[in-house]
Amino acid sequence: MTESQPDITPHSISELVADPDFPTSAMGKTVDIKGFVGVVVDIVKNSIKVRSDAEGATMSYNYNALRRLYGPRAEFEPMVLETPPPAVVEEPKPRRDVILEPNFDAPVIPIEQIVHNSDFPKCAYGQNIDLHGFMGVVVELVGRSLKVRSREGSTRSYNADGLRKIHAQPVHSGQP
Repeated sequence: MTESQPDITPHSISELVADPDFPTSAMGKTVDIKGFVGVVVDIVKNSIKVRSDAEGATMSYNYNALRRLYGPRAEFEPMVLETPPPAVVEEPKPRRDVILEPNFDAPVIPIEQIVHNSDFPKCAYGQNIDLHGFMGVVVELVGRSLKVRSREGSTRSYNADGLRKIHAQPVHSGQP
């Protein structure tokens, strides 16, 4: 008899795939793969053939998939950075010039008198202006907008280009 007797002690598949010579080292061994117990009888391409002793059925298993599923997990060393990562630097918020205590006793200027200035809306900053229905001090400039606060404490925003468009037109007295 030249045939070797199979190893009848069932080995778990995770035990066999840990061997660096797997699948060759598994030939002739009894293996338990998720409850299917049999002897490794052949290696064909990327598969091992396992024959069940009880039923005589043969199952094929891709040995690369068995390594991936049942093999030892690779241990990774935590990566140590030589230099610490750069600190997250928040962009500085643009400085806001806000008049906290507006002078409501300053002379009231009609909006038509200042929309013609070449430096409008900058020239309106801090001025007590009359916007035909809303009167207050320009307490802040935000881009092309004016923030106007009334004596009563309410604040409204006005688009500088819109104000210029509306109030730069000559006022008609109602006569043709």
